[in-house]
Amino acid sequence: MPHHIGSKPIREIIYQKGGKDGKPPDLATIFFETRKKNNTLVDSETIEKHAQIQELVQSEPSLPSIELVEKCFGPQIRSHVFGFGGGVKAKDLKGGTSSNAELRSELCSTREENQSLKDCLSTIENDVKELKQLKELLLAQHSNVQPPTLLISGE
Repeated sequence: MPHHIGSKPIREIIYQKGGKDGKPPDLATIFFETRKKNNTLVDSETIEKHAQIQELVQSEPSLPSIELVEKCFGPQIRSHVFGFGGGVKAKDLKGGTSSNAELRSELCSTREENQSLKDCLSTIENDVKELKQLKELLLAQHSNVQPPTLLISGE
């Protein structure tokens, strides 16, 4: 099923069809836009595959793009995902990677949280020391004081 978009990259079509607004098109739209000729699909195999993709998109709208691609076209190779062009990897669509800026931000917040927890632990340790000292002081005072005698009335 060759595409009919000429030298226009698939990523550019995705960008023009809503990717620039943060709403990339679904796989059915990408498939149609990359294989249409005079605004219709030419090959019968292409028409059947487009119908299959549309049916899957409608029956399971929350299905991630990579799972949709793998249901329609089988497992994807490492450096290419069908319908997204070369350079897009399956792990990119599965959410397995994060940008460097996101990782640095997460690292910074984790360090701040660790420092806050260390400060809290230090405060707790100081409180425990003070409680132990107070306990020792109370025990020392208690051992130095004679127990009160009971006065029995009439004696």
